Amino acid sequence: MPKTRFIVLKFLVYAAIAILLAIVQNTPDLLLIGTAKPMLAAAFAVAVAMFEGEFAGALSGAFCGMLCDFFSYYRFGYYALMLFLCCLGVGLLVQGYMRPVVLNCCLFILLTMLLSQGIAFFFLFLIRGYEGTELLFTLGILPLCFYTVAMGIPAFFGVRAIHQWFQKRIEPSEG
Repeated sequence: MPKTRFIVLKFLVYAAIAILLAIVQNTPDLLLIGTAKPMLAAAFAVAVAMFEGEFAGALSGAFCGMLCDFFSYYRFGYYALMLFLCCLGVGLLVQGYMRPVVLNCCLFILLTMLLSQGIAFFFLFLIRGYEGTELLFTLGILPLCFYTVAMGIPAFFGVRAIHQWFQKRIEPSEG
């Protein structure tokens, strides 16, 4: 019973942090550099997927994506679906092939952001033939992606600390 309680508590802590990060990322003029604001909840979801595996990571991605959708210009559910799929992939890759280190986390966040922002950019701007799309991508989308990667570094270390703290309390009750 204590093991289950700690697992539930761990994911409640993750959910509370995700909500807090979604509020911070959408507070006007907070963390604004030029025109770029980081997607803190997306970076957090990728970090959770690295440590918790594919199932919990995918659910974390869907939850954080839904939080991003509340403030997004895109159709509701876009970020939930994109982060669900990306975090599922991250969880599977880390479980089988890659180590949960900060460099891999930065790489996964960059790929997640480029994929989610690139698909939206393609369907909203590029396919419609707007002029100046290369400028929009270079000055709008890329800074957002790189800023989110930079914010993913503290997210990685925070999630790792939370994961290790809870693992110490869960592991002894198994034996």
